[in-house]
Amino acid sequence: MLQPDAKLALGFPIDMDPASTETMKNPRFVKKASWFLRILFQMMSQMMDLLGSNVELVTDILLELGERHERYGVKPEFYPNLGKALIDTLEENLNEKEFNQLVKADWMELYAEISHEMIRGQRQLQ
Repeated sequence: MLQPDAKLALGFPIDMDPASTETMKNPRFVKKASWFLRILFQMMSQMMDLLGSNVELVTDILLELGERHERYGVKPEFYPNLGKALIDTLEENLNEKEFNQLVKADWMELYAEISHEMIRGQRQLQ
């Protein structure tokens, strides 16, 4: 469920139901959701390329990303709902071979680590 403050930060009315058919067909919502997933996958791809050689660089990137999100008005309490939405979306749109329990656990762990570092970055500005 999208938090009221998150709806406002994304430019949607507070009374919007993110699970409604109307919302899912809303071009603006689809564009923002697609943008989020594209950015997430790009970030993960870049992180995977860097992880083997420089974990500190990945941490610095996530801290900086968290700082930017603080300036955008994203609150730390938004992350759990966003993570749940991400996992639910992957689970609903990929088959069981592509998204089995092991893959789901890996995604959950990865998202937890990413959001943890981004929140640390946000708190550095508070």
